[in-house]
Amino acid sequence: MMRRFLLLPLLLLLPLAAAAQVMTLDAERQVLLLMKILTYDRQFEKKSGDAVVVGIIYVNSIAESHTALESVAQSFLKSKGKVVKKLPLKYEVIEFTTAAEVEKTIKAKHVNVLYITPGLDKYLPDLIKLAQANQLTSTTGVTSYVDKGIAVGVGFERNKPQIVINLPASKSEGSEFDASLLQIADIRNRK
Repeated sequence: MMRRFLLLPLLLLLPLAAAAQVMTLDAERQVLLLMKILTYDRQFEKKSGDAVVVGIIYVNSIAESHTALESVAQSFLKSKGKVVKKLPLKYEVIEFTTAAEVEKTIKAKHVNVLYITPGLDKYLPDLIKLAQANQLTSTTGVTSYVDKGIAVGVGFERNKPQIVINLPASKSEGSEFDASLLQIADIRNRK
């Protein structure tokens, strides 16, 4: 009986930590929805060059990040041949080692969209700075990351897909989303 009471405080903390990083929408629908969201960015063609190149950011030693990488990359692979605003869709897998290494890879691979996997809370400030400095659209399947400065998140709430946009973050990244998208999105951090 005594052991159960000792474990209870720890068990109460576990769901909170896990809930902060849950992807509530399956990877395939995330990818489709994120690609559709990009079509509502009036500045996207100006920022993207000749292709939509999504950099999937993960940390190999973080299980939830690695698992998400596999499912998201598989979903992008299934989307091979699709276009966003007449631009071919590509993806690159980028392991976060240091911010400098990620930035070097982003520039070398011509990445213009970042997809942030779960489990990367402590790396978010660096990734947000990279996105803003390089005018990259930051996206995620972890909607709580949008409150922390990621521009676009997708999830599942009340039995339907959810679009979450951090308006100041998206503007800092050079995005200008159409009013028709903003009307249906959950807007965070309005200014």
